[in-house]
Amino acid sequence: MSENNNAKTLKRELEEILPLKLGQIFQSYGLDLNELLIPLKWKPLILLIGNYSSGKSTFINEFLGREIQRTGQAPTDDSFTIITAPDKGEPEGDLTGSTVVNDERFPFDSLRGFGEKLLSHLSMKRVKAEVLEDIALIDTPGMLDSVTEKDRGYDYLGVVGELAKLSDLIVLMFDPHKAGTIKETYKVLRVTLPGTAGEDRVRFVLNRIDECESLEDLVRAYGTLCWNLSQMTGRKDIPRIYLTYAKIEGRQVPEEFKVWEKERDELKKSLLDAPRMRLYHMLQEVDNVVRELALEIEALNEFKRRFRTKLWRFSKTLLFTGTIAFFFGDLVMNLLFGYPSSPFVLDLVTGKLGAESFLWPIIWFLLVVAGGSCFFQKVTFPRFVKRYSTNPDPLVKLRSLYERDLWPRVKARVSELIEKHARRHVWIAHSKNLESVQRFLKRDLQSFYEKVKQY
Repeated sequence: MSENNNAKTLKRELEEILPLKLGQIFQSYGLDLNELLIPLKWKPLILLIGNYSSGKSTFINEFLGREIQRTGQAPTDDSFTIITAPDKGEPEGDLTGSTVVNDERFPFDSLRGFGEKLLSHLSMKRVKAEVLEDIALIDTPGMLDSVTEKDRGYDYLGVVGELAKLSDLIVLMFDPHKAGTIKETYKVLRVTLPGTAGEDRVRFVLNRIDECESLEDLVRAYGTLCWNLSQMTGRKDIPRIYLTYAKIEGRQVPEEFKVWEKERDELKKSLLDAPRMRLYHMLQEVDNVVRELALEIEALNEFKRRFRTKLWRFSKTLLFTGTIAFFFGDLVMNLLFGYPSSPFVLDLVTGKLGAESFLWPIIWFLLVVAGGSCFFQKVTFPRFVKRYSTNPDPLVKLRSLYERDLWPRVKARVSELIEKHARRHVWIAHSKNLESVQRFLKRDLQSFYEKVKQY
């Protein structure tokens, strides 16, 4: 199998156009474009998760046609294992976790943040297999009941979430004996996956169905899994569940179960479709991130507009006050202290204006302007910033349900930018940047979607 050449071309085009069209804009708003580009630079990833006896390792060995992973009824592997083909000229062999996260060719740098304990439970196996030329598999430790971060030594669910974010397909396996009853499975489905991957990426598999004693037992296990999935996902419409079993020499499969024999092949075929799925996910991710950026720019543009309105009103008030001080400041001094002897207004009325007549009026005008400016800088502006950094909601008009879903993720960034960089953002050309972003969404990104449809 080789990845579609059109797909590779599209990836290169996307990697080139993003820095060209959006690089400077991302930088202006404190975003790292590399975080969007890094996942594009390696192979499509397939993440396999499930409880310890769900048959992940057996499926991997069957998929690759080689005995790569240890198998067994009890937990046999406590590591996250990335399985891929070696690059040209490289031998087969294993790489340690620290090597994997420090190699710039791979998109796993973020795993370093989970600590040294994880790195000792992370490895890469380089295996010469045609199926791995354009995809990589990630085998995971089996999910367990009543396990805490302290027990494992690292944040297991956090690692699964990070890998799910990078993956193009996620295979979630269950077995009939523990059909969705494992506590970590509940947390993965309820919390981890919804926050990191779309539902279209997940393949649900009820594996090892040949171990059911009868069709009645299988129906009971399937019904239990459907019920548990509805509780865990909060959905009443159940996604497709592949019913599969491994063909193991010497094991007799009940005749009535053979109707599901093709499901195993369908599952494998869906995994081989990962490169095409990568294209959709690339565009979805770019679409989401850029639309979040557009919403962020829109909020900051409104912040800038409100600041300028406030500054204009304050300036008009300050100019009016300065004008009053210009005409009557020295008159008040004359009334209180008898100095100057001939105030500006008196000279103006009597027609005796001279250069010296403007000295105190100008001083008073400058004092008022300086004092007002200082008050604006030290009091008015900080209050204005605090108001919108605390609650930026009034800065946006959420015109659709999609934007309402995006806003909670954008809101914190807007608050931070206003709190820390408000003075800079009141002068940035947000309107121009917003036009560029919207033009990218309407023209460039749409053209990519049209190309993907043709593949």
